Amino acid sequence: MAKIWISLCCMLWAMNSFAQDFEIYVSDAGKFEEPPWKIMKYDANGENPEVFISENVSWPQDILFLEAENTVLISSLNTNRITRHNAETGEYINNFATGISQPTRMKIGPDGLLYVLQWAGNNRVRRYQLDGTPQGDFTSVGVNQSIGMDWDTDGNLYVSSFSDALVQKFDSNGNDLGLFINSNLQGPTNIWFNDAGELLVIDWRGTSVKRFDASGNFLGDFVGGLSQAEGYDYLPNGNLLIGDGVSATVKMYEADGTFIKNLVSSNSGGLIQPNAVRVRLLASQFLINAGLNDAWFNAATPGQGFFITVFPDIGQMFLAWFTYDTERPDASVMANLGEPGHRWLTAFGPYSGDTAQLDIEVTEGGVFNAASPMPTQTNGGTVEVQFADCENGLLTYNIPALGLSGSIPITRITPDNVARCEGLAAQSR
Repeated sequence: MAKIWISLCCMLWAMNSFAQDFEIYVSDAGKFEEPPWKIMKYDANGENPEVFISENVSWPQDILFLEAENTVLISSLNTNRITRHNAETGEYINNFATGISQPTRMKIGPDGLLYVLQWAGNNRVRRYQLDGTPQGDFTSVGVNQSIGMDWDTDGNLYVSSFSDALVQKFDSNGNDLGLFINSNLQGPTNIWFNDAGELLVIDWRGTSVKRFDASGNFLGDFVGGLSQAEGYDYLPNGNLLIGDGVSATVKMYEADGTFIKNLVSSNSGGLIQPNAVRVRLLASQFLINAGLNDAWFNAATPGQGFFITVFPDIGQMFLAWFTYDTERPDASVMANLGEPGHRWLTAFGPYSGDTAQLDIEVTEGGVFNAASPMPTQTNGGTVEVQFADCENGLLTYNIPALGLSGSIPITRITPDNVARCEGLAAQSR
């Protein structure tokens, strides 16, 4: 297997080399039980406000774009439903899901399904296919007035309770694992894990964003000076946005929690009570995600193919290429395992946007299932992999030592992971 060595320059390239235009959408809870309720839209500077949606929403709670369908979903507390709207115009299309006991947050999970929290009723987390087909309750127990959720790297689900001031933990099958946090909170809303594996919790009543370690131990305030804070998202450059209800603003912070400015100024466009913030990338460019992890091939060259693995936490991709020598070996050449013409290469490197830039490594000198002799690795060239969507990509290779270069269109061998990929792609927007 290829050596996994990540230099600081590569990490910076992966994070900064891809820039896109974007818009900012903010759910306005109005006067809570009373209107006006609306979804606002702002430009990348937090300016030029316009009302994006005001019909068929009542105390809206969350915003989720499904780019593949050119739709946006809005959960409304008062109507017990999630509505589907045109992603460009905001025009109401139909109901995505009904019969939900006051839906709050929506998020696409690791399995590519839509997870929905219920403020009331049995308070269990529900799941839906991305076309709205219900999949029933996911969690074994309910979380009272649930209003925030996220997953850790092991696939465990965490759900916050506003009224009980706690965070509950569930395993990847929805089984209750008990309380994760039950102190140092007053009224938690949104929760999410940062790159360090710490859980960040917006405390609506506690005037701050609080930070907890991977075991649920309180580490202190991450952001202070907030009032009725609710709703967050990250800009493409890594800056954090948080809605602040009392000031009717959307505040911007550096990734470490340092305050920058109010990106959306107070009451801009009539904003009253922000309770969800969503950054939408405008470019149509596909974004690489872990749903691409699969076996890929080119139908024109059967018996050859690629294994692709995306590591989203570090912004890197690993590729294994199974192919043959450039010419068939002489018929007299023999092999004990496999056959003489077999060749395999590995490649590793950063990705950004829809494209990965990988270095090929040629591994040689080893013996089957043996530590000795120690194999060696040498650089063999470069591979660029660009994805058009969750099912199609183009691999461009350059192997200077052999004078080989060209492009190979690739597709998945099976479509099993396409739905997960599309779900993650929608979530990344």
